[in-house]
Amino acid sequence: MTDDRDPSPAPEVSVQQFTDELLDAATAGAYDNVAEALAVLAGADSARAPAGVVTELVGRCAAAVRAHHGEDAGTLFTVVLEDERGDLAEVERLPPGPRSAMRALLAALNHDGPSRDIQVELATSGTPADVLGVLTHLLVWIAELSVPSAAVFPPLSCFTD
Repeated sequence: MTDDRDPSPAPEVSVQQFTDELLDAATAGAYDNVAEALAVLAGADSARAPAGVVTELVGRCAAAVRAHHGEDAGTLFTVVLEDERGDLAEVERLPPGPRSAMRALLAALNHDGPSRDIQVELATSGTPADVLGVLTHLLVWIAELSVPSAAVFPPLSCFTD
């Protein structure tokens, strides 16, 4: 290696750009492109790429929640889980990955970056199928949150295997 050579890796698509393209494809109904992108992420050799996209998606979900709710420094966000019948449900009913993604979203909403990062790491530490479940949940949540409604906060879907 010479002193003139740039030691940094070749430029790649940024996490933000990848996430933008993933959301654009999902919004446009280009589900083959979405499936291909999710397969690439789920099959990544390390959890770094999926974790970056999950962090970006969690941030976008948090921004969408704030758009519905408004930003108030004193607000503390919590969740109430209900099953398909509307009965209260235990958070442990959720698969570990989506449960961690939900906790990452709550941490992001409550301005707790270290907890968000821990939960993102947990959410992306499973099998490729587990990571796919996390990404799918986040995409569904973004879609649900993008429906404008000033009167009612939309419920977020969680599904088990």
